Amino acid sequence: MARYQIRNVTFTFPEQEEPALHGISLDITEGEFVLLCGSTGSGKTTFIRHLKREIWPEGKRTGSFLYDGCPLEELPPQRAASEIGMVFQDPEAQIVMGTVEQELAFGLENLGFPPAVIQRRMAEMVSFLGMEGWLRQSVHELSGGQKQLLNLASVLLLRPKVLLLDEPTAQLDPIAAKEFLQVLHRLNEEMSITVVIAEHRLEELFPYASRVCLFHRGTVKYAGPARQVIADVWASGDKAARTFLPAVSRMALAWPDRQAEAIPLTVKEGKMWMARVEGERGAGRDAGESSQPSPVDDAPSSGKLRIRGRSSADAIMLKCRSVFFQYEKDSPFLLHGCSFEVRKGELMALMGGNGAGKSTLLRVLSSLLKPQRGAVELDGKPLSKWKEKERIARIGYLAQNPLLYFNRDTVRELLDERLSRLDLSEAEQKRRLEEMVTLFELEPILNHHPYDISGGQQQKTALALVLLADPELLLLDEPTKGLDPYQKEKLAELLGKWLQGSRSILMVSHDVEFAARYATRSAMLFNGSVIGPEETSSFFQQNYFYTTVVQRVAAERWPSLVTEEDVINRWQAFAKGST
Repeated sequence: MARYQIRNVTFTFPEQEEPALHGISLDITEGEFVLLCGSTGSGKTTFIRHLKREIWPEGKRTGSFLYDGCPLEELPPQRAASEIGMVFQDPEAQIVMGTVEQELAFGLENLGFPPAVIQRRMAEMVSFLGMEGWLRQSVHELSGGQKQLLNLASVLLLRPKVLLLDEPTAQLDPIAAKEFLQVLHRLNEEMSITVVIAEHRLEELFPYASRVCLFHRGTVKYAGPARQVIADVWASGDKAARTFLPAVSRMALAWPDRQAEAIPLTVKEGKMWMARVEGERGAGRDAGESSQPSPVDDAPSSGKLRIRGRSSADAIMLKCRSVFFQYEKDSPFLLHGCSFEVRKGELMALMGGNGAGKSTLLRVLSSLLKPQRGAVELDGKPLSKWKEKERIARIGYLAQNPLLYFNRDTVRELLDERLSRLDLSEAEQKRRLEEMVTLFELEPILNHHPYDISGGQQQKTALALVLLADPELLLLDEPTKGLDPYQKEKLAELLGKWLQGSRSILMVSHDVEFAARYATRSAMLFNGSVIGPEETSSFFQQNYFYTTVVQRVAAERWPSLVTEEDVINRWQAFAKGST
């Protein structure tokens, strides 16, 4: 039975000539798990917003959306609100009440359910999701993962038949993201809830998806079961589309003598496949030597940028000396004796769970917050002794929420306003503007309101605003959030150029794959202190959860290999040597 019937839908935002969606026809059946993927701005968010009429974007729309055979715009309000649930990217975007219990009851109370029914439904839901321990907590005390689980629970209490999710794990750490996606899989399998999810974190989702839809410039370019889409994309030779495939699948498909067999989707299947390859070809095991492979044509990414290994231990850009910080006098210290250094010429990645204090640390380092004890030094000089104008010019800070930077009606006005506050010649302003627009591919959205563009486009716009000032130290809070694989490569290319000379970058991130591929050193923030830092390959080899899919698959045989390019090049080198 078709839950949705979508016929020849085209949609164009106001004052835009190019449609955001173009000629889309698609059926979504009851109980499906549909994964929407594709580049930033390809139409995923616009499409998923069209599946719930209360959040339809403004613009010109043609074609039809039928829900259970009824035009979506004619669906009775209460049925539309209860049967079609939505979870957004920002965990805080949907929370309106002060405590977890109040938030859970809010939706049911608005729909007029009696207290007894509300309590019974809440009892079931908190037990199913393991929320009993924090039912009476303030929502402000919850971690990002808990807030997103609260949003999901609030929607599920209405007992929806369809669950729509727009990049729900974008701000979650790897462990919280995995747990959240596993809950979605259980709901789909055990309750037959139709799930439609738009995501860039695809490694965990391909095995769950009954259908994958890969968007490209407002159309669905590939659609079908996961393995079929993977095979079609690989056979097409479309290198841009290949970046959206799971790493374990790409590794198997890139093997020179691949036999006709099922394409692996999970770490377990990848290990089984690798064991067969090793048995058939005698590929051997890693004796512990380091590997510095060169890029190959079939690697999913260019591999041209290797930021790792460029820093100097003698040249320190930023030093954090035994910093203690608490938000309120009687609250526990979020930072507790935190000490570490950021070297000149390096990209240092800082990881850790939601609520560990990573964003707080960045605000302390940028002087937005003042520590109770300890000191932060920039180029050997305490931050407190730098003049404010000099400090602002030398330190660029990108907050996790890009909406904080949007105070104009269009992206173009934001960029122009930012440039006007810099002490630059007109020619230099023009050069920097053109550089940012080209680098982040902002031309199609320059006349859009920043609230009307996708999450990835918002992230790129905010980062461009920070980089226009050309700072020497970049403090980046989740800079890859919402970016597709191609845009992550473009970002890495930009960061590599930025590090020329004596610049430095400290990046807080949940993006394990990006950090493993590009960071010079990596560290973990735990219990208020920075553990490490250490060389990136060594850091990820020693982790169990905070590590790459490649490391999980290859660790037993080649423990020194962390990135996908490393493994592919090792195999290709072996293949050449064995022929």
